[in-house]
Amino acid sequence: MSRSENKTYSYDPKGYYAALGVSFDADEHMIKINYRDKAKFWHPDHNTSEEALENFQKLSVAYDIVKDDVLRLTYDLLAQAYPAETFPDMFSLKIYKSRKGGEEVSLRALHLRQVIGRLVGYSYSDEQEICSSREAGAAVFQTSLINWFLGWWNPTAFRLCLRAVIDNIRDLDDNRRENFRLLVHNALAYYQEQKFSQAYLSALQAQEFADDYQKKLLRRFMALVNPGPVSRPQPWNYRFLKILQLIIPGLIGGTIIIALSRKVVTETEFMKNFTKSDEITYYQEVKFRTGGETVDDVVVSKILEIPANTEDLNMLYHVTGKVKVMYGPSDDFDVMTELPARKTVRLTGYTPDKVWSRVMIDNGEMGFVRMEKIKKGIGAKIPDDSKIYTGLR
Repeated sequence: MSRSENKTYSYDPKGYYAALGVSFDADEHMIKINYRDKAKFWHPDHNTSEEALENFQKLSVAYDIVKDDVLRLTYDLLAQAYPAETFPDMFSLKIYKSRKGGEEVSLRALHLRQVIGRLVGYSYSDEQEICSSREAGAAVFQTSLINWFLGWWNPTAFRLCLRAVIDNIRDLDDNRRENFRLLVHNALAYYQEQKFSQAYLSALQAQEFADDYQKKLLRRFMALVNPGPVSRPQPWNYRFLKILQLIIPGLIGGTIIIALSRKVVTETEFMKNFTKSDEITYYQEVKFRTGGETVDDVVVSKILEIPANTEDLNMLYHVTGKVKVMYGPSDDFDVMTELPARKTVRLTGYTPDKVWSRVMIDNGEMGFVRMEKIKKGIGAKIPDDSKIYTGLR
């Protein structure tokens, strides 16, 4: 996907509304009236001018698009994503895929700059990478390695490399236009291939990068798709990707500090300076950003367990409002997912201070919410494929 910030965007890149003589937000009645008037005027049977046939054909194409609710919504969304210069064939959209060629709904466009210095000259690239969340770390770290180790071997390259490193960190999560285009394009492409869940989730994520008018269009599209219950994709951790680019200088700086330091910091001093004696930290489950996970047996014991009998109705609770489910019993952990008000969950444990409860959600995963946010009893209807209750319904 090429960068195109300098292109001109409009509400009518193909001129369909202009051909009908209406604004982009005109209602069906106004569109129909204008079409009839212009069709009578430009019809070749009545108008003998040289441009009559061409204008009548353009008018017919425009009316066929704008009078159809689905085609009009497709055109309006693409108009917000593409300028006239690169407007795609809206009837045969191809799905953008990840670096490895996979179809994933949680794709993003990363803007990465790379410098390779040489004794004579240098090379500079400024590219967009379309990545899944799993692929993003590899792409960012590879670019970082090249910049830190190969970007300094020329005076001009040194300046460009320093600028590239700063811009890569600063702009990593600042590709609103590219990500909106990517997700809207994929939402429409998935819809054309009747992959409605993927279409819905792509549109859902596009709202993160949309303005108010674009969000209105996306909500209409999501209502049209309506695939039923879906699980929201895990949000991207841009902070981790930014920190990843500082690992190399961090390792180099740490090595230098250790080599120059003559003071041995004992384990006792370390714990005294960096921990609080009155604070208990629960790690119960640790999830790595690469997808792996581990469990610490020592701290598991600090979660008071409740057997997860999925045929038992007694441990079914519901959240009293919209809440975030955390990977651990603290607001410092990453957010696993977000639950709507009255969502039914299964209580499987709680911390000794009864501040945090561990709950199972529909897909079988377990995370933590504050005890004050849950109430005993079933709230919203439990989906048929839910793993929190498998008994008789």
